[in-house]
This record gives sequence, structure tokens and C-alpha cells, in this order.
Amino acid sequence: MTLVLAENIDISRGDLLADPADAPRPAKTVRARLCWLSSEPIDARALATTRLVLKHTTRSIRAKLLSLDHRIDVNSLESQPMPAGIAMNDIAQVSIALAQPIFADSYGSNRATGCFILIDETSNESVAAGMIDG
Repeated sequence: MTLVLAENIDISRGDLLADPADAPRPAKTVRARLCWLSSEPIDARALATTRLVLKHTTRSIRAKLLSLDHRIDVNSLESQPMPAGIAMNDIAQVSIALAQPIFADSYGSNRATGCFILIDETSNESVAAGMIDG
């Protein structure tokens, strides 16, 4: 199927085309499930000082972990509320604040706009992979 636009529009790398009837929502804060990939654990008390970049689609945006809401025990699948931190291969529910809004869907609705990676701003290491919750 070929679509023809009624008028010319200016689109650059990183811009998002969406159906206006089903457009993703802009968000400066997201709730997500993270898999922590770094060998360096993160302490819940150090969240505010950890400098991260969230890479979502083609955009990179400064981000800060606001909270570690709970951690999933991978052996029992039980939720452990308010963990003291997360370590390599831990899965956690988090809240993330962004310096600029992103246009995101929940991972269940659209995998392309519902996922991201977190990068340590100082070492440039990928520290986590995440899925945005609805």
C-alpha cells in the first residue's frame, strides 16, 4: 500500500511518524521494568547522583532514576519491595525522569517505541535495558 501526503512535511532523522488516531504519548517520566546489565551494582541511595543517558529509538536523552520500586527475585518470581539496590541481571520496576520528553508506547503495545537502554554518562557503558509499562 502506498501512502501519498497531501502536502510536503519536513522530517529529520529521529522524527516519528504516527497515526494521529493512535499517536504515542509524550512523557518526561516513565515507569519501566529494567534488567540491570552492569557488573557495578546501583545503590538506591545513589540514584539522584547517578548520571545516565536513556537511548530511545534514535534519541539520546539525559535521565535520572527516581525510584527503585521493587525487584523481582528471578528464582521465585516474587516481588521484593523497595530494594536497597540492584545488581547484574536483576530485574526491577523503576521510575525514570527525563530531561526532554520522549514519545513512547508501552512495550506491550509497540516494542519499537516501548523499549530503551540506559547508558552510564561517564563511562559510556550500557548499564540496563528497559521496557516501558503502560
